[in-house]
Amino acid sequence: MLKDFTPEEIKSVLGITFAVAVRMLGLFLLLPVLSPYLKTLEGSSPQLIGLAIGIYGLAQAFLQIPFGYLSDKYGRKPIIIFGMLTYILGSLMGGLATNIWSMIVARFIQGFGAVSSAMIALAADLTREEVRTRAFAHIGASIGMVFALSITLAPVLAGYMGVPFLFFLTAFLSTLAVFYLAFFIPEPKVHAQEREIKPSLKNFTLLITDKNQIMLNFSIGVLHAFLVAIFTVIPYELVYNYHFPKPKHWEIYLPAVFLSLMVMVPSTIAAEKKGKFKEVFLLGILSIFLGFLAYYFMRNFLGSVLLVFFFFIGFHLLEPIVPSLLTKLTHRDLRGLSLGFFNTNQFFGAFLGGLWGGFVLKHGIHYFLLLAFAMCALWYLLAYTWFNTLQSEGKLGKSGL
Repeated sequence: MLKDFTPEEIKSVLGITFAVAVRMLGLFLLLPVLSPYLKTLEGSSPQLIGLAIGIYGLAQAFLQIPFGYLSDKYGRKPIIIFGMLTYILGSLMGGLATNIWSMIVARFIQGFGAVSSAMIALAADLTREEVRTRAFAHIGASIGMVFALSITLAPVLAGYMGVPFLFFLTAFLSTLAVFYLAFFIPEPKVHAQEREIKPSLKNFTLLITDKNQIMLNFSIGVLHAFLVAIFTVIPYELVYNYHFPKPKHWEIYLPAVFLSLMVMVPSTIAAEKKGKFKEVFLLGILSIFLGFLAYYFMRNFLGSVLLVFFFFIGFHLLEPIVPSLLTKLTHRDLRGLSLGFFNTNQFFGAFLGGLWGGFVLKHGIHYFLLLAFAMCALWYLLAYTWFNTLQSEGKLGKSGL
């Protein structure tokens, strides 16, 4: 996937991919095992367990914009390294926590290092436009691999080594990532005196009212709302309605992730080299729609498996090209702030997806499917119209759409 990259781009993409993967590893490794572990901590209650799990995402959502803005103003690497150091501190505190409140503080500090936007902006700064989508695809593939490995290995590692070991492991790997970022990845060459747009609070209004930013923020929010809602509802359905034991769920997820990654590579190349952004984007939405449609008509174990498979295909068609489009359509001096808004919507979408999934579990699966159909239809219509507008304005070139 790194063919046509320069040696400097390869070094940068691999380092940023490793740093992103480590952060996601800390999230995904804990997801399957954290809730039962928190129940054993002093002072725990269902409400505080939920707070301890959710406060990480809440901190991420609120702090993506400030960290993105600061990376525009003071440079990518200093902000990323500061955020990674707070993540390391939070991980160490999580491993040492003996009561629920200390764990809540630890999880907040983990989430405080909200540097996803700065990392994506750094990747965009250090890669040429003609290979940038593939760089994001490489990062997206690493997240898919981390997810697949995490749901497979987390119960085993937690069973043999304990949940605190997972916190310490991510702290150690994050330290390696900080070392690599600090000494082997360059700071982008754009300096303050070369900026066309100076960091200013006025830039917030500029981005909030930008139609491209709005469309891509909406897209990433819906995509991650679907992700969290599906993984709230489907595991429950598999266990309690289809009597498929939870330790065997990886037998569905792992093949689905690998198949979707195999689809992602050629689709990303088609989007980037042949200008098929519109086709790949719309195909991703259609794939997710087909997953829900299969589950609607089948309402059985196979239907739930097809939903997971079609969703992952759609997810990995969209995940690399949505941020790539954002960086293409956003001025380079606003990338950090722009990606801050973008990632805020991603985490807020995930939060809403969790609420939606919980509502569905209580009130019935039809609320899941009807809203999913409506959202897919709205999303497809908006995306189709938006791409036609970009085509008429020549924003991505004639071949791009």
